[in-house]
Amino acid sequence: MARIPPVTRDEMDAEQARVYDDVMATTGRVSGPSLGYVYSPGLWEATNKVSDHLADCALTQPQVRMVALMTARFWDAQFPWFAQVGLAKNAGLADDIIHAINEGRRPDFDNDADAAVYDVAKETLEQKQASDAAFERAAGIIGYPAMVDVIGAIGHFCKVGLMAVFVGAEAPDDAPIPLKV
Repeated sequence: MARIPPVTRDEMDAEQARVYDDVMATTGRVSGPSLGYVYSPGLWEATNKVSDHLADCALTQPQVRMVALMTARFWDAQFPWFAQVGLAKNAGLADDIIHAINEGRRPDFDNDADAAVYDVAKETLEQKQASDAAFERAAGIIGYPAMVDVIGAIGHFCKVGLMAVFVGAEAPDDAPIPLKV
């Protein structure tokens, strides 16, 4: 149940309404963490810009979604997990990788780049820093631009996950792969 009262379009001030209208024009939906973002339209807009960047960055879309799922798993953020499962499937991330992340185990990867992204993201989330070995291995495989985007994705999805948890955004009861908490 939401911990923060939703704001209807009619209750919004001009800045909230402007960002809301932009979100509706581009995504067609306002839900989950947006329950909180509507109270801070500047933060909402900045969050959307990072989402736009991650849609076309140095990582592949399956890699972005894998990092998103790992971060949602880290924060036990049910609504972002639910949303990212659908986006991950649409991006082509294999179900066995989604299930492995949900179960807290390392997936089996078909390529070194995906494994490097996973390993550096996992260490960064769990230890607040990738080890020198993981950093060097990942940098050698995916390069510095992708490494920076891994950290950007973690930071973005930490903010989204925390907002969702803070406002009490829950996944629907019929989520296809519910987050194991």
